[in-house]
Amino acid sequence: MASTSSLEVARATHEEIDRYESALVDLLLVPASTHKEALTRSHKASEVLDRIVERAHNLSEFYNGNGSAKRGREEELKDVLEGHPDDEEGDEADDKPMDPTLRNFYSRLKKVREYHERYPGALPDAFSLDLSSLTGVSREEEAAGGVAAGPDFLDRMFSGEEALGRYLDLYTHHEAFVNLKGVKRLPYVKYLGEFEKLAGVESRVPAETKKSEAYRRYVANLSDALFTFLRRTRPTSDVDWIELSALADFEGDWDACKVPGWEDQGSSLCKSGAAQKKQAPQSGAVDEGIWCEACKRTFAKQTVFDAHLKGGKHQKAAANLAAGNAQTSTPSGGASGPNASASEAAALEVAKQLARCKALARTEVLIRALASHLGEIVAETRANVERRAALTDAERQAEAEAAVLGMEDSGGLPTGNGDAELADQDANGDDESDDKIYNPLKLPLGWDGKPIPYWLYKLHGLRVEYRCEICSDYMYQGPKNFDRHFSESRHAFGMRALGLPNTKHFHGITKIEDALALAEKLKKQGKQQTEAENDAEEVEDEHGNTYTKRTYELLKRQGII
Repeated sequence: MASTSSLEVARATHEEIDRYESALVDLLLVPASTHKEALTRSHKASEVLDRIVERAHNLSEFYNGNGSAKRGREEELKDVLEGHPDDEEGDEADDKPMDPTLRNFYSRLKKVREYHERYPGALPDAFSLDLSSLTGVSREEEAAGGVAAGPDFLDRMFSGEEALGRYLDLYTHHEAFVNLKGVKRLPYVKYLGEFEKLAGVESRVPAETKKSEAYRRYVANLSDALFTFLRRTRPTSDVDWIELSALADFEGDWDACKVPGWEDQGSSLCKSGAAQKKQAPQSGAVDEGIWCEACKRTFAKQTVFDAHLKGGKHQKAAANLAAGNAQTSTPSGGASGPNASASEAAALEVAKQLARCKALARTEVLIRALASHLGEIVAETRANVERRAALTDAERQAEAEAAVLGMEDSGGLPTGNGDAELADQDANGDDESDDKIYNPLKLPLGWDGKPIPYWLYKLHGLRVEYRCEICSDYMYQGPKNFDRHFSESRHAFGMRALGLPNTKHFHGITKIEDALALAEKLKKQGKQQTEAENDAEEVEDEHGNTYTKRTYELLKRQGII
């Protein structure tokens, strides 16, 4: 209507909260069939929860607020209970005086009727769960097909390596880590298992590297990346609690000198840096040449040093140095001032270094806390990297094409109003019922998605199972699949893990013990074949006598020939 009171706004806010809670229940009751659908619903639920919290905060401000809001609320309540003195609608119908509350009620009822008489076609406010702010597409664009035209919000949120939050993408951070000064290079798979080991005995980062700005940027970026990944993959979890609890434990351990790798609270790191700065001129004078205190330079040869003493630049610098020494040595107490300021500057520098060390330690502790909550995803990421390393180019290309086709088939999940979602669910209901295939014998599926005939199953011998211990005890159906698997990536990866070549000699070997025994046998046969080749070759001396090559070399070493 024309004007809305604050009480009506509060009532409407209560209604919105109830409807959002009902929508949240409907959103979470239906189980998700895919990882993408589950993650989409989690982000929608997080968006709905944020809106509920926002409206609850507005209600709290309305009920507990002070100042003008409180006075306006009290005046409006008084107006509702007592009514206006000039409202006499209720007295016209009866000579008896009417209660002010009832008179105000009839006055408001009259205004409502007048409004609907003036606007008879006005529709009531319909509540809809609009999540266009989450998807980044407005409702008009969604109705016009804007969601289908491009990737949905999940595809924009995660990179290709992350696969919608299944794996971590730390390639950039791995590159930054191996480029740190003094850090030994290590492969990406090993880095995934050790990226949180930044302090203590297991740390690969030397103390000198921790003082660099590059290391500070590295740990800050790594911490931010892990934190944002947790937020994206667990939108309904309290990720802030992980950070707050880790930092609270850190403060207690820091005061008790129990932080791993920082038991001295960074004092040794500060002392080593100060000692290096102090000893830099002395070491240069002794090891690298001749040091000039006035010019603050090192000269490699004595002749160059003697020549520069005659220059005007050196004489001016020497005069300035002498003038400074004269000021510090005045007997009027001038020495105490510069010395005091120097000591204060040194103390301030040490305090800055200690604060910087504490910030580094805090970030390292936070990285360890975040990595502990991502342990399962880190393990899956390592397994995925190892698996992809064993794939051929053709297999890798086929996997990428299959992933693209899967994304196109699933499409962007509807994120607009609830009617569109219900319509899509009804449209997909028949398809889901048709997808339930009767397959009691558990026959393999053909190209059409249906079980193959039983006679074809027997013809190809698919009922015969072959197990390969080298392929982690994987089971193959039929001799054709079993024979083909010896040239596939899974068997090749298992052979590389045993340290054996995947050659034709090992074709048909499925047990690890047999493969190792065959490798030892081939090694011995190779040595015997080399010896036989040496015995088969004949040579002739200067007198025409014929010997085998091995006998000839033996007699020649003994001096007989």
